[in-house]
Amino acid sequence: MDNESAFIALTGDPLDRCDALRKQAGSIEAFRAAPDGLYLVLQGDEILLQPDGTLTLVHAGILPMLEIPDPGPVFLGVEQQSRRPWFVIAPNAGHAAGQEILQSLGEFSSLRQVLATLPAEDLAIAGRSFSLLQWHATHQFCAGCGGNTNVQGGGEKRLCPACAREHFPRVDPAVIMLVTHQDQCLLGRNANWPAGQYSTLAGFVEPGESIEEACRREIREEVAVDIGKVTYAFSQPWPFPHSMMIALNAEALSTDIVLEDELEDARWFSRAEIQQILTGDHPNVLPPYPRAASGVLLRNWAK
Repeated sequence: MDNESAFIALTGDPLDRCDALRKQAGSIEAFRAAPDGLYLVLQGDEILLQPDGTLTLVHAGILPMLEIPDPGPVFLGVEQQSRRPWFVIAPNAGHAAGQEILQSLGEFSSLRQVLATLPAEDLAIAGRSFSLLQWHATHQFCAGCGGNTNVQGGGEKRLCPACAREHFPRVDPAVIMLVTHQDQCLLGRNANWPAGQYSTLAGFVEPGESIEEACRREIREEVAVDIGKVTYAFSQPWPFPHSMMIALNAEALSTDIVLEDELEDARWFSRAEIQQILTGDHPNVLPPYPRAASGVLLRNWAK
């Protein structure tokens, strides 16, 4: 992991995903039978944590006491040194006995709420787990023929036995951009956000677009500002549910703002104001989450 990604949340997953081994017959079953295997527990958008806020990792012996629906345990990979396997499970919350056992082992917390508190590597594993389970929940039927799909490779894909179509976890590319003009940058806010919360502008890449074209289109649609040079900054996986945030720097050719339906407000901030925001000293704007893409873009620019 390079120095830049060390400061970006949800990156730095330390597990070996064992791509080649997944394709070997019996390999996943062997990992499942390992006595030292660890299981991360998710339910909906919540993750099971210890009282100190770290991950609760359960062992295989607990699985018969839980009701684990499709996709069952999803194989995440193995630790680099010990080769201990990791899985993620999503037990049925309506199974009373299983729920009682899980509650005795920890407490479920929203993954979004622990973005700032989980250790970086644990957060990266949890984020990937959440994204994978969300994908499995919405791809139990084949998009080609409508038949039931089966889990393959420990959860790395699903296969339709009726038409042999393979389905792989999806990632939706999205652009998030710091728009600057001389010594100012542009931030906007959605009407549904908490009072005082502003962010860099963002949007999904549409079919037939480059990331530069998506950047220019989104900014034009949201604030009617024209963009010239666009440069790549970094990327961040964002598992809500399965996006890839492509962070960009965009140089504005105009400064007049015309708001459309997407934003409640947008305004230009000086570098000094951004420094106030980042330190929590701005009287009207809340600081961003520092390790999310918007916070990293602002921090790098403010320096």
